[in-house]
Amino acid sequence: MAATIRSFRYKILDEKGKTVRGTVELPFDEVPPAVRYLERQGGTVLSVQTVPAIFTIFTRLSRAMTKITRKEIAEILNNLSMLLSAGVPVLTSLHDVLEDIKNPALKQTLKFVVTDIESGQTFSEAIQRHEKVFSPLIQNMCRIGEETGQLDNMLKKSGDHLLHLDEIIGSTKRALMYPSFLGVVVIGASAFWFMFVVPMIVSLFTQMNIELPFTTRLLIMISDWFANYFVMTLGSAVGAVLVLQFLTKKFKRLRYAKDLVMLHMPVIRSIIETSLIARVSEYLGIMLAAGIGVLRTLEIITGTVSNAVYEKRLGLVQEEIRAGQTLSNALRATKAMHPFAVRMIAVGEQTGKMEEQTEYVASIYRDKLSALVEVLGKSLEPAMIVFLGLIFALVIAGVLMPVYQLMSSIK
Repeated sequence: MAATIRSFRYKILDEKGKTVRGTVELPFDEVPPAVRYLERQGGTVLSVQTVPAIFTIFTRLSRAMTKITRKEIAEILNNLSMLLSAGVPVLTSLHDVLEDIKNPALKQTLKFVVTDIESGQTFSEAIQRHEKVFSPLIQNMCRIGEETGQLDNMLKKSGDHLLHLDEIIGSTKRALMYPSFLGVVVIGASAFWFMFVVPMIVSLFTQMNIELPFTTRLLIMISDWFANYFVMTLGSAVGAVLVLQFLTKKFKRLRYAKDLVMLHMPVIRSIIETSLIARVSEYLGIMLAAGIGVLRTLEIITGTVSNAVYEKRLGLVQEEIRAGQTLSNALRATKAMHPFAVRMIAVGEQTGKMEEQTEYVASIYRDKLSALVEVLGKSLEPAMIVFLGLIFALVIAGVLMPVYQLMSSIK
């Protein structure tokens, strides 16, 4: 029976005389095997302790704080590919790559990979225990590369894929964060004016007991609302968002409803659909070219999609293919992709050039996503200026009209 995965806290004196501390998950039930495992990495093990299960949350938090980026992983894969293509053995290549790594979490992960390979495992087997660093896609690519004798080529494709994926996700985040940032700026500026500036100006007119025009009374009403209800409303909104996030994680139907609503929002819909099609096309091209079957490819892709609506559509695509449909017909019937993307995939099926066609679709939608980010920025900035201008116009009108009436009464 296989040993359970346990967390161990260790302290090692490395070759340079530096003390290295950390935690690691190992498939051992006792400390002695963990000590032998750690010693095979080099250096002297000073102490190893089993971490109680209740404290593993701190290990996960520590790991989350030391983030390993896609660009770092892509650089490693590309460097390994170049060394392997030059005829350098896998272990020697890994030792060479280790010397240039600055991220301690990534360096420790690769040290464990080296130790597993030295124990007799293949590269693909060694990275399977580090799924948070090397995704199932990379694991499958490396396994196929080893079976076909093209590990260097598969590593290169995996590295390029991670760079493209980082570009897609980065563009999506910028596109979604920019409207949020502008919204915060507008709300913050409005709150500052109506909570602090306007009351100081308007209080002068109320003390004079003069008849106030409609714009000034409206200004006072808005200012009173901000003073009395803004903080409560903002707190309620933030609380509602947090509760919604919690509930959508617990209940799949609610998550589906939320994602469906987002797909009906004009600007958000374009961003989400463009990003998802770019990612799905990227995955399709690289995995089908690696020899992974269509159904297995779709299963892996479905597991990576965060939108519940598209997750369901990709599940329906798998059912259509099992019923005898081609990939393009299944995508068209379930509306899992735009008609243009489906046509390009259909051409790839007919010509036997699926890799080229899916890469073309992915590049088109990556460019489209970048263009969306740029257009969104250029469109929202004038809108924000106009909105703030209207607020300032209301403030100025509410202030100047009483002053004008006061001057007229004095005359």
